[in-house]
Amino acid sequence: MRGLIASGLAAIALSGPALASDITGSWTFTANVEEPCTFTGVAVLSASENDGRYGCELTAKQICGETIRYTVRQSCTAVRTGEQLSIQSEIEEFIEGEPTPFYFPDNFALTIQSDSRMAGALVSSSTYRAIFTRSLEGIS
Repeated sequence: MRGLIASGLAAIALSGPALASDITGSWTFTANVEEPCTFTGVAVLSASENDGRYGCELTAKQICGETIRYTVRQSCTAVRTGEQLSIQSEIEEFIEGEPTPFYFPDNFALTIQSDSRMAGALVSSSTYRAIFTRSLEGIS
């Protein structure tokens, strides 16, 4: 029995700690904002020289009925602590829609669930449930 336990412990030691999910790359996101609005977008996370910090850029699209449409490009910084990710954004440009002080930067508080999914909250003018899904990139 001791031999079995010892060999099991040795196998665990050799395998080392579980590798953390790689979150760099392209993501799409959605948030459950209030009707009649929809909120979607894309984000790109890039590794930095500082462990746990990522450079990022996101473009968010908010549509409310027939008349209100915003597409907003934002720079951001993402900080990872374990399986938690905090994204703090800064508006760079209104691609669609007139600039307004009433459009707040789109910040996120997320839990990394896998290499292809993060879930949590959009924290902007209010707080809404949000989902990030890994974008599949084409092969040439």
